[in-house]
Amino acid sequence: MSKKAPWKDQAEGRFFTRLEVAQTLSGSLALPLHVVTGRKDGPTLGITATIHGDETVPPIMLRRLFEELDLSQLAGRLCAIPVCNPLAMSAFGRQTPEQHGKTDLHEVFPGSAKGNLTQMMAAVIVSSLIDHVDVLIDYHCGGAGGRLQERIDFHRGAADDIKARSLELGRKFGTVFAHENNLAGTAVGYANSLGKPAFNAETAGVYLHPGDADGYIEAGVRGFQNVMKALGMLPGPVEALPRQLRFTPQNRIEVNPVHGGYLESFFQRPDELGTRIAQGTTLGRIIDMYTLEVVEELVAPVDGYLFFSRYSGVVDAGTKAFALAEEAGSQWLD
Repeated sequence: MSKKAPWKDQAEGRFFTRLEVAQTLSGSLALPLHVVTGRKDGPTLGITATIHGDETVPPIMLRRLFEELDLSQLAGRLCAIPVCNPLAMSAFGRQTPEQHGKTDLHEVFPGSAKGNLTQMMAAVIVSSLIDHVDVLIDYHCGGAGGRLQERIDFHRGAADDIKARSLELGRKFGTVFAHENNLAGTAVGYANSLGKPAFNAETAGVYLHPGDADGYIEAGVRGFQNVMKALGMLPGPVEALPRQLRFTPQNRIEVNPVHGGYLESFFQRPDELGTRIAQGTTLGRIIDMYTLEVVEELVAPVDGYLFFSRYSGVVDAGTKAFALAEEAGSQWLD
């Protein structure tokens, strides 16, 4: 049985604490927890973020969300851990820098208090947040290298009613794409196993052009607010949503280089995500850094819709560069 959450008895107002994980050789490892409790009764929305340490946009996005909350209008509670993996963040890497066991926090839920550090962090996130919320959003963004993305992920392995409710709420976040993904082992998959609606939001990226970064932060705040409106936590109607495309891993087509070099990307704007790409379209090309010759063309192998791209810059063989939702097999949602 999960322990009592440290915020359960909080009255109206704002609360911050650090969740102790372990005493390591370098000192205390703890996770930051923010709780905002409204004046009115209502559901509890949980948000987890920076599960991958190079995905550092969400703390700023959450700060903006907290600043805009009017507690007199808020029904229920918002509970958020803006940095779920401080060890990975301090190394600016995706995974916990430890030597054994699974080190991707995104794959080890519900974790173990007796496991490695990655599993211990997951166990604290579960016992202090996920076990006690009604709905969970796990926010991810593009990591290092100027990646742009635009989707929500919901768990294809969830019970039908939970999957339908998760998709319904996820669509309110306002992305163009809804990816029915395999989320076993993730925070979302665990929340679904408890009968709780949950989804990943996958937008933005780090080290983006200031205009792009600001646009993504504003859109993310609106997305969180839309979900809260749909849950009855905030007053007012949900903002108008874009046309949305549902696709599965079978329809996810990645176009990645087999040569390292300088990627000259032909799709570098957030508003180009959602563009229909015809088979044979050149998405970018790789220039060898030494010979200065073009050594590879990255070409769309199918007709589809662009949901992932990156800025021009140095990449290695196998770096994720572009991704399409294949038109055949994907579905536009009403």
